[in-house]
Formats: sequence, structure tokens, C-alpha cells
Amino acid sequence: MSYVVQKKIANVFKKQVSKNGFDHVSVSSIMRATNIRRQTFYECFLDKYDLLRWQVNDTLEEVIDNNIDYLPWQSIMKLFIYEVDANRRYYFECLSQHEVDVSDLFALHLAVLLAHVMDRKKLNKNKKARANMWITCLGISNSIIHNTLSNEPVDYELLVVQAIYAVEFSFDVS
Repeated sequence: MSYVVQKKIANVFKKQVSKNGFDHVSVSSIMRATNIRRQTFYECFLDKYDLLRWQVNDTLEEVIDNNIDYLPWQSIMKLFIYEVDANRRYYFECLSQHEVDVSDLFALHLAVLLAHVMDRKKLNKNKKARANMWITCLGISNSIIHNTLSNEPVDYELLVVQAIYAVEFSFDVS
């Protein structure tokens, strides 16, 4: 199925989840809102969990992966954390389900970014640096998740600074 159709379905899904909560969004409601046949949904996705996984991956590819050759890694980190903060309600609702590990998806895309940082520092063959990369990605991801779920979230700019400091300290890339 075409990317445009998948994106249209995903955008409606994101709006409905933000408004109604993940548990209250159904394939039928998404397809009614998109004015597309229900069968088209199943040609694109297995279920709403598959759609969630696709939507988060697609967003993170746009924000992180596709910018690696064009923006400094610090700017990409800021874009990523801003994306989550700007769509806090959506991500909050997505974290209420337990089929898709959103935190892991965050960490996987952060690993793409940090692998690029490590490559520039010629650390990609260093076993300790590679292990540290994954722990750093998980830590940043979990900090963002914690902030998203918090009743008193900190400003996203503070998270950006903390994430950048963590990477700089871990890989000496200041």
C-alpha cells in the first residue's frame, strides 16, 4: 500500500488517540474518519498496535534518522525531545498500552543517532563505547518517558540539555 495512505491513516490515528485515548480508538473509527474502506487498513497494518509501531517508527525516522547527514546531532536530539513534548498527550496515551514498547522504539532510533556520533569519534569498534551507547540510549529514552508520564513534567529544554550532557560525557564529544 502507498506511503500516502499509510500516513493518512496514521495521522487520523494520532489525532483520535490524542483526543479519546488509545483504548477508545478502533480500526472502524479510524477508517470512518479517513473515509477509506476498512479492508484498506488491513492491507497496510495488522491491527492498531502494528499501526502504532509504524507511526512511531515513521515519526522517528523523519525526526532522527533522516536528519543525520544534515543536522548536528545536538539539533536532532532537540527535535526528537521536542516531538515527544509537543505531542505529549499522544505519547502519554500510547504508553498506556503494553503491546508495543514505545520506550524501546525511542532507544532504537537514538541508537542510530549515537552510532553516527560514535562513528565520527571512531569509537564504533570499541566494545565499551558500544555497550555505553545502548545504556545511554535507554537512559535518555526512559527520562523522556518518565517526563511524559509525570504530573509535573520538566520543560523539554532541560531534558535536551541533560541528554546532550549525557552523550558528551559518555563519548567525550563536547
